[in-house]
Amino acid sequence: MASPTDPRRPLRFDTFELDVRARELRRGTNRIRLQEQPFEILQMMLERPGDVVTREELRERLWPNGTFVDFEHSLNAAIKRLRAALGDDSDNPRFVETLPRRGYRFIAKLDGAADDVARSVQPRPLPDVRLAVLPFTNLSGDPAQEFFTDGLTEELIAQLGTTCRDRIGIIGRWSSMTFKGTSLRAREIGDALQVRYLLEGSVRYEGERLRITASLVDAASETHLWSESYERDLAESCSVTSGRLSVQTDVASRVARALAVELLPRPTTAVTHALPPAAYQAYLKGRYHWNTDGEAGLDEAVASFTSVIAQEPAFAAGYAALARARISLAERYRGVPRHELARAEDETRRALALDPELSDAHLAMGDVHRLLHWDWAAAEHAYTRALQLNPSNENALRSYALMLSALERPDEAVREVSRACELDPLCLIATLSAVWVSYAAGDYDGAIHRSRRTVDIDPERIAAHRLLAAALLQVGQGQEAIDALDAALEIAPDDPVALAWLAHAHAVAGRTPHATVLVERLRSLRRYVPPSHLAIALTALGDLDAAFAALDDACVDCDPMLTNLVVEPRFEPLRSDARYTDLLGRMNLTPGNRAAARRVGR
Repeated sequence: MASPTDPRRPLRFDTFELDVRARELRRGTNRIRLQEQPFEILQMMLERPGDVVTREELRERLWPNGTFVDFEHSLNAAIKRLRAALGDDSDNPRFVETLPRRGYRFIAKLDGAADDVARSVQPRPLPDVRLAVLPFTNLSGDPAQEFFTDGLTEELIAQLGTTCRDRIGIIGRWSSMTFKGTSLRAREIGDALQVRYLLEGSVRYEGERLRITASLVDAASETHLWSESYERDLAESCSVTSGRLSVQTDVASRVARALAVELLPRPTTAVTHALPPAAYQAYLKGRYHWNTDGEAGLDEAVASFTSVIAQEPAFAAGYAALARARISLAERYRGVPRHELARAEDETRRALALDPELSDAHLAMGDVHRLLHWDWAAAEHAYTRALQLNPSNENALRSYALMLSALERPDEAVREVSRACELDPLCLIATLSAVWVSYAAGDYDGAIHRSRRTVDIDPERIAAHRLLAAALLQVGQGQEAIDALDAALEIAPDDPVALAWLAHAHAVAGRTPHATVLVERLRSLRRYVPPSHLAIALTALGDLDAAFAALDDACVDCDPMLTNLVVEPRFEPLRSDARYTDLLGRMNLTPGNRAAARRVGR
């Protein structure tokens, strides 16, 4: 039987594998280039994990007697190259710990640890057991309290996603909310969402008393497995020894703990947030508006979240929510994207300083790295950390998929966006993310099919019409593409993206006058016009100088669409121009940069 240090047996740690016989360091199916001296140092440490490998031992192994070398400089350089290959940080090491003047120690677990970290960092299949939190019923008779019951549903999804990580998949909010007020039986809902369990309940106000009832239902048998009621006096409920807790978060954490005991083989803990009642009311309203369609809802969400952190500057989730709302403002071109992304970065850093274990804060940081700094490795690390903390965070899966798509990693992108759709099967935002991933990968038929299905479900969803048109154009159905964009402009006549894409479609069809008129109309809009989309229209018109000028503006503005520079087929006429290569370099999107991101990002 081979021993742990037998050269016939590859040494595995985290997501890496060191094959001593082949002299290779691998991560998954990727071979990581590692020079001879860093390889020897890693091998020595893996032979004695947890023990100190002294500098003298390293000297004897790497530079035996008779070898003339600046030992201090050469060893430090070799360690630096090793850390770069592993994506390690000397200030906060995961693998190689420095013991000043003594040597180095390998601090990660060998062999079995690979399974632990693979679960937290590498993509994993979703748990077989899944649960949907159905919208709680408002029994108070006061429609103004809907935001409270909807917020309770959302808080339960968040708490359960963290508490039951890796063992129970929690269906996303959009799919759960589809069944608000439904008369369908539990079995029918379970079949529709492909879940085993349903959590349902109600909220009732009786004067100053609040009663929340929650029940766990086996969807297939339609039997109640667990039920509990929680009563609170609203005048006193938020005063506890550790601070003022919101009723909603307190009850959600109690339900999460109870279900963990009911469904999971080992006990878990849930996190609660200390927050005054007024601030938490503002937070609930922000979440409520965040989940409504339209720009007005987003504005209301930003205003509410801003109010939250003004009242309670130590509330991490408030900063994370505000950051994500600002990122949405940037993606919807509600002004210069760079400005909103910079604000989002400040708020995200504040959230992480207050709570380093907050999944949504890591998600927001991934978006900031991806859209503001074009730091692909840092973005990937943030997304995978968000998913480690809450594997049911479908928003993190979607953002991660969009980044993988932009880096020309289509198989991984499809896998992650499919997981997002599986967790939130009725969410059209997840579906449209899948449409984009298909389109960017060249699967135009798949993009057309999904887009048409989305349009059938929601004819007012502009993004679905736009993406349908983009895919139709790539398969030569120019008139159908124009019709789809005309439909989008009937919904929103001044939508700058639809106008730019329609100008592109007309130019491709040889209708230069039509395209030119649309470009002039686009430039005359009294709102922010995203320059990367303008560049799409100008490229089709053959005005490459103007297209590159627009892309320069897009770089300055951190236009989110620019992250798709490599995979957007409508930019193909630009790719033989030296200015295109320069753009790739500015955005860290050269082939070498993308390969480096693949090696160290995760």
